[in-house]
Amino acid sequence: MKSKTQQSRPWLLVAAYDVSLGETSEGYVAFNILRRLVGTHRVIVVTRRNNRDRLIAHPDFREACKGVRVLGFDLPLWASWWKRGARFYGLYAYLWQLAWPLVLRRRTRLCNGIGLIHVLNFHNDSIPTSAWAMGKPVIWGPVNHHELVPRWRRAFWPTASAIKHSAMFYLRSLLWRFDPLLWTSKRMASVILSAGPWVDRRLGIEGSDKVIRLSQLGVDAAAFTMPPVSQQLQRNTDEKLLVYAGRLDWLKGVDLAIEALAQLPKGFRLLVVGKGPTEKKLKCLVEQLGLVERVIFRPPVPQSELAKIYASADLFLFTSPEVAGLAWIEALACGLPVAGFAGNTEITLSGGKLPGVYLSHPADDRAGGIRHYAEVIAHATSEPHDRNAIRIATLSRYGWDRLVGAILASYTKARGALQ
Repeated sequence: MKSKTQQSRPWLLVAAYDVSLGETSEGYVAFNILRRLVGTHRVIVVTRRNNRDRLIAHPDFREACKGVRVLGFDLPLWASWWKRGARFYGLYAYLWQLAWPLVLRRRTRLCNGIGLIHVLNFHNDSIPTSAWAMGKPVIWGPVNHHELVPRWRRAFWPTASAIKHSAMFYLRSLLWRFDPLLWTSKRMASVILSAGPWVDRRLGIEGSDKVIRLSQLGVDAAAFTMPPVSQQLQRNTDEKLLVYAGRLDWLKGVDLAIEALAQLPKGFRLLVVGKGPTEKKLKCLVEQLGLVERVIFRPPVPQSELAKIYASADLFLFTSPEVAGLAWIEALACGLPVAGFAGNTEITLSGGKLPGVYLSHPADDRAGGIRHYAEVIAHATSEPHDRNAIRIATLSRYGWDRLVGAILASYTKARGALQ
């Protein structure tokens, strides 16, 4: 039986294309937001049917998100027969975000009880939503996107992957400029949670009073800790241990870390933790550069093991041009300094203000980019670091509770806009 406090909480509808307990970064972020919203709202989540089935069967979700009602929605088979795995993901997500509100609005009783709608959209700021058609205040975001990766960074990529990346970016450019449904989404949203000025510029929302700056990044202080020395990995203290952890994908730029390592003294070693389509080619690159004894590949490990690795390492290498990326936040939460590349990204916008973050200068060519990165790595590993200060500052800026607190403030703003 529900308590009076539970019954007094307002109803909130959250639309999340992906929700999971770790299978994807987007789903992981959505889960961590949901588990904290249940303290202030009665939550209904609409997601894809396969997500719903996994969530309601998962004991951790049931425990963390007690009382959350999960609705599954997919496009009808005649409209989605072509959808298999990640194939045409963008088109399916586009149609999904437009279709679910048109279906749910027919459920009068459900609509009448909802006070707010929050569309979690993350990287897809070129995908519109018709949530406004349900006649409720709409919070859209945090929305984000990847900028076009410089050509010199794509030299390691297969030709097909490089062409696809460029084609998708220019397609999004057309949507940002000419899609009437996207323009309607911007106009009808009560609040837009924008991850950075690059989003404002692409969407044409600079200076709008609807915009609240908010990254989707967060970190769990309990999951990423600073293990005591007795639990840290044993290694040669005369060496400098560099770490990359994450999916081995073309976008991640692990090849840049390997090539930068080749320009550093032999006392520097690199541990690569992860799996993915680039693994075979990365191992070939290691052999070509004569770095077999200095580069170690390990499969993905649990968060607890990853925290031990971070505590034992000298520097985390965030080589990706991604606008967000959870890995560098998690490394900082363990007190591990991070070296990344400057750009239109969160690590430059806000991460660069944190202790322990080092950014390579922009470059116009591959040789210059790798040289600058090697210089930053050498500098970062020669500096003394207060790891506890790094952890405290990171949790202060990127703790999940702070993120959800900003989201709750956006709900208050949306309600005020309605009055």
